[in-house]
Amino acid sequence: MQTQEETVNVRSILGLLYKRLGIIILATFIVTVLGLVYTFFIATPIYTATTQLVAKLPDSNGSAAYAGQVTGNIQMANTINQVIVSPVILDKVQKNLNLVDDTFQKNVKASNTINSQVITLTVDYTNPNVAQKIANETAKVFSNDAAKLLNVTNVSVLAEGKVNTRPISPKPILYTGISVIVGVIIGVAIAFLMEVSNTKINKEEDIEALGLSVLGMTTYATASDFVNIIDSAEKMPSETDNSLSPEENLAPRRRR
Repeated sequence: MQTQEETVNVRSILGLLYKRLGIIILATFIVTVLGLVYTFFIATPIYTATTQLVAKLPDSNGSAAYAGQVTGNIQMANTINQVIVSPVILDKVQKNLNLVDDTFQKNVKASNTINSQVITLTVDYTNPNVAQKIANETAKVFSNDAAKLLNVTNVSVLAEGKVNTRPISPKPILYTGISVIVGVIIGVAIAFLMEVSNTKINKEEDIEALGLSVLGMTTYATASDFVNIIDSAEKMPSETDNSLSPEENLAPRRRR
């Protein structure tokens, strides 16, 4: 019994979606168009530039000392990740490149993989050329100040930043997919809302759902149909004469 009710509910939902399919398609289309407009005409493209560098402690003799040196280099890399994105370095970068404000600083990130001495410096900016200049200048400023800040004299740039003309954001395919999904969800929500707010009784099941019994059914009629019926009734000749008594009215019929 429960399975049958679940089947009926699924059919009802599918019927509702089919009934409101036009609304769902329209909502999906509108939201998708808005997403495309935002992606290609409103959203500001973001470009990224990446440079890599490595910092080493002074060489030590002996295997034990070398193992300690490697561990020290890894710990030093973790420290550099914090120093290289600090205002001490980035304020000089801003001054050297004549940048108007310091908003770029929050988009400069440094990281290294676990047990790695290689530091990856990533810069996100709205201009690919400026992103490249910030990445390279940051590596340069840190290389010059590393000895003073961290007592590290051996900093090497492994790879300089290059101009990347392909933006990392926005991503048209991703944004379009999200827009379609959101549009479908909104369309389905509108369809259910319209169905819930619809208080008209269109079929027997609607009456039975209220706990009432169906006594009968009539064909659909418009107001013009009732007008025609009334006009026809008025045009029909009267079979009785109101001036006569009931007995006199029945007399002709008895003769027949």
